[in-house]
Amino acid sequence: MEMTLISNLGRILGSLFYSAPTSKQNLPLLSFFKLGDWQADCVFLSRETTQQIQEYFSEFELEQLEEEYQRLFIGPHALAVAPWGSVYLDKEEVIFGDSLLAMRTFLQENGIEFTSDNHEPEDHFGLMLMLSAYLAEQYPDKLAFFWGEHFLTWGYRFLTLLQAQPKSFYVGLAILTEQFLLHYHRQLSVVVAEVQLYR
Repeated sequence: MEMTLISNLGRILGSLFYSAPTSKQNLPLLSFFKLGDWQADCVFLSRETTQQIQEYFSEFELEQLEEEYQRLFIGPHALAVAPWGSVYLDKEEVIFGDSLLAMRTFLQENGIEFTSDNHEPEDHFGLMLMLSAYLAEQYPDKLAFFWGEHFLTWGYRFLTLLQAQPKSFYVGLAILTEQFLLHYHRQLSVVVAEVQLYR
């Protein structure tokens, strides 16, 4: 049951972080969240937190959401919240850093093939949620290690920075995702490696 929920939510949340809100896979998800249909699967949330998140999800215009997605994650200006792990874990704050290479080694050593459509670095936050979903389905015994060594080392910092942004759908998404990760972090007894963060 736990792995099924991790798989379902990982795929949904990952898509919302990774792809534009106007993408064909995200448009129905936006309606799903705006109408509150998501709440039934999120039993790990308190009623108060659920209401707080729903306020963020209920008030958005698609055009504004697209602009916010561009500002936060795409550019062209300096990104408000960089979505790649190596930006947080590499002293030079660059993409394709050593932490990404370590993650690729983990995938290769375990025979896990995972590539993005856009040749994006695999340590994009949204992709790592989708990879978590895949691991929960296919390699559940590898998920806790992946989270502890490669994802939660920087993922909470990303979500903290996102929650500090002006009120938007993505702030609600960050709160929901943080609560999701914290819950299963505890459930799976994940031990998070101690690392230095540069953001």
